[in-house]
Amino acid sequence: MRRPAFPAFLLAACSVLPAAALDYQKDVMPIFAAKCYDCHSEESADVKGGLRLDDPEGFLKRFAKNDVVIPGEWDASYLFVTVTKPHAEKGAMPPKGKGDPLSPEEVMIVARWIHEGAAIGREKGEKGSKDMDPEKILRFKDGVMVTEEEDSEIPTAGPATAPTATPQEWHNRARQKILATFSGLKDGQVHFTLATGKDAFYPLDKLSDESQAAIRKLAEAKQPTAKP
Repeated sequence: MRRPAFPAFLLAACSVLPAAALDYQKDVMPIFAAKCYDCHSEESADVKGGLRLDDPEGFLKRFAKNDVVIPGEWDASYLFVTVTKPHAEKGAMPPKGKGDPLSPEEVMIVARWIHEGAAIGREKGEKGSKDMDPEKILRFKDGVMVTEEEDSEIPTAGPATAPTATPQEWHNRARQKILATFSGLKDGQVHFTLATGKDAFYPLDKLSDESQAAIRKLAEAKQPTAKP
């Protein structure tokens, strides 16, 4: 017997259904279970930083501390920065000897989850802007995350070149942490570059005295040396 055809409008509607939002326990937590539980779960003898990724409710409460996760802003979230650091560098997660680094596919899932609002259960923050969609921005070369500029500079043959600049920790006068790379100082504005290559500007006088001193020292080092 001939099967009835579906109405055209139903087929059209089915073809434009948006992708389902990522779920922390279903999509993200299994990645951390495989790569991060040695240091960040109940089974760890010493939970690093007191951050447990196997406890969704506890993890949610830790979002604001040190900007671990900023819903909608994957590029400014400390969690994203640590999982994309070169594996051998200090502060990378997982650290060298504690498991394999996240694959590009896993990094993208973490970034998408944060971009969508970092939902855990019924709790969900604001979604990031369309121009910061990680699927449009993130690029990888041989498993290494690169910015668009670095992507054009890395040769297609041979081993990939890891980004040379590593984000550092800076602090403002309220002792809030800023994780970024110093890129310049002009007219009292500090030019910071986030892990993804996104630019940010911050008033120098709003930084802590220690950070101001370090910025001035780096700015002086960037000045061209006058010829005799």
